[in-house]
Amino acid sequence: MSLDIEARLREFLASAPQTKYMIEVISIAHSSLTQTYHLWKEPTSGAVVDENSNTLVVQSTNLNVALAGTPDNLDQKFNVSIDTTDADNVLRKELDRIALGTTEKIILTYRAYLSDDLTEPQAVQRLQVESITYTRGVASLSAVAPKLNVTRTGELYTFSRFPMLRGFL
Repeated sequence: MSLDIEARLREFLASAPQTKYMIEVISIAHSSLTQTYHLWKEPTSGAVVDENSNTLVVQSTNLNVALAGTPDNLDQKFNVSIDTTDADNVLRKELDRIALGTTEKIILTYRAYLSDDLTEPQAVQRLQVESITYTRGVASLSAVAPKLNVTRTGELYTFSRFPMLRGFL
């Protein structure tokens, strides 16, 4: 009898088995790119199944995913460092295809899998890339969750208009 995802993840986090480990997969997508790039840091290329039951062919590369900030902050930011030391400089050429004046954000999708089951992600986070910086051999992407609720009402709540606010501050 197989365990459901929450029970398997709970068992993994509680027991820390030596034979299972987390596999992080990132996907980089934009309309100007020739393809969507699926990357992981496993030694060989492979395939995983995403949350929509699509099979993704994942390329092997040296990458690091770091969560910046503190866990009690809702504005989490992911910092992803990708090795760009390939001879043809493919990733940099692909990212150069994106026009500087575009308002469309690069979409970075983070998925985490358990090493014994690549058929269903344990965690999925869809992010927008805020900035990309290059250093020798490394592209660093800073990505955050989409800011869907940044519209403002234009209403100012001041003490002169709402004196009852003084008791709450």
